[in-house]
Amino acid sequence: MGYAQGKFGIEYSPGRSGGERPWLAWVLVAVLLAAAVLTCVAVVGRIRAGRAEGGGGAGPQTAAPASAQGGKAAETAPAPAGPQPEQPSAGETAIQLADAWKRPPKVRNLLMRLEKDEQTGDVEKTISTIEQLRAIPGDLAADLDDRLARRLGELNMRRLFEIKSALWVAEVVAKRGDAASRIAKEHGSTFASLVKLNGKANVERLLIGQKLFVMNHPRFTLVIHKRLRTADLSLNGKFFKRYDLASGVSGEKGSYEAPARLRQFFAERGISLKPADRAELEMLLPAGTAVIVSEL
Repeated sequence: MGYAQGKFGIEYSPGRSGGERPWLAWVLVAVLLAAAVLTCVAVVGRIRAGRAEGGGGAGPQTAAPASAQGGKAAETAPAPAGPQPEQPSAGETAIQLADAWKRPPKVRNLLMRLEKDEQTGDVEKTISTIEQLRAIPGDLAADLDDRLARRLGELNMRRLFEIKSALWVAEVVAKRGDAASRIAKEHGSTFASLVKLNGKANVERLLIGQKLFVMNHPRFTLVIHKRLRTADLSLNGKFFKRYDLASGVSGEKGSYEAPARLRQFFAERGISLKPADRAELEMLLPAGTAVIVSEL
């Protein structure tokens, strides 16, 4: 508002004021807009930086070193998916190989299936997959055979004493006058294996109608390999478990029947095993078990 020269002299004009500067308002608006834009840019930059530090970016992945506890390293593209190497935990010897994807398709597929079976904890499926891998002819998986055999031995022991597989174990009901040692003998087994299947407290004094587990006429065969210094145990015609010999075998090759005192039998033929392995064989093998000493 102000006064100006008009048609009739000095007149009052409500739309003008000599002291106002309209352009200042536009400058102020421009400054505010610029400040808002800069603030938005800064916020977006901080968000992106935070995502990058947290690993949430969409950039290509790079291999990370395994942890001190043996964790898996991140896969790098474009390597095909497959079992990754890792340090097994206590008591675990699962077969996991970094080079599985380099192997022939049949071996690779079985190794991947084996890893899955191990992860799910399915003993029967894991055993089946290992047996298929060991049955592959030629040298396609020959370098894995020893590891596969030892893992199979661990699983077979679980299958026998924890799962009590019907393939090898029968359930019987105690009758009047029954004794645990007689039940074991009637089923061609050992008293020690019956105790391990049922627990010592459950076999010391049987009750009429009490249920017991017992190995059902097991047909074991133990093959001693002199040159390889290993002993392979089979059950009912199929591989069961592999043991290491503590030293070379001094006895001659041949076929024998193991007596009830297995420890003395081994000593006479220069067959030396670790104490724990020898005790396990004494528990498993009934008198008359076939023992073959091979030059291999």
